[in-house]
Amino acid sequence: MADKKKKKNKSKGITIFLIIGLLIAFFLLSVGYIVFEFNRISYFNLSLKNDWRGYLAYITKNIPVVNDMIKYEYLEIGNPIANQKDIIEQRIKYMEDQNLQLEAKKEELNKLMNDISIQTEELTKQKLELEKNQQDFQKQLDEFNDYNSRINKLSAWLSSSTPQEIANALIRDEVSVQLIVDSFYTMDSGVVAEILQAIAQVNPEKAAKIIATLGEKRGE
Repeated sequence: MADKKKKKNKSKGITIFLIIGLLIAFFLLSVGYIVFEFNRISYFNLSLKNDWRGYLAYITKNIPVVNDMIKYEYLEIGNPIANQKDIIEQRIKYMEDQNLQLEAKKEELNKLMNDISIQTEELTKQKLELEKNQQDFQKQLDEFNDYNSRINKLSAWLSSSTPQEIANALIRDEVSVQLIVDSFYTMDSGVVAEILQAIAQVNPEKAAKIIATLGEKRGE
């Protein structure tokens, strides 16, 4: 008798355990289904978390006085696929506009780079021309300084020479009139007069050319 009662209690415990297990399983399935439905509702651009005010307005719309304070309006969901399509099309259009803007900026940048390249070539050309002009000027300056140095030395030699003796050398064809004139310009006028007088005594024609050239120089 005791064994039979014990078996009966054991069977009852198993049954209760199974019932509790089924209830827990049903609860878990229900929660999972509710979450699943919430996710589906969110696909229609609805949010239960943020729409509680709308729910309160809905349940109080028929209560006097309160319904004047809270207004409930039905929200039309529309076609979610069409909504998503519009969003995608807007996004594509935005990306296309951005791409056009980038292409325009790229074209402007290429034009700017081309202008910079042309200006760089022009500046390089001008720099080379300037360097060449500087080299030519420096060459002419060196030649001028060298010529002046030789003229000064020649003038010193002429000044220290005897006019009658130096005149015989100056009348030779190897000595140009221009060289004599340039030397005379750096010498004392008294010494120049004595040398000219000595040249005139041995070669009046060359003396006349020297005097004429001296006059031309003074007239410039």
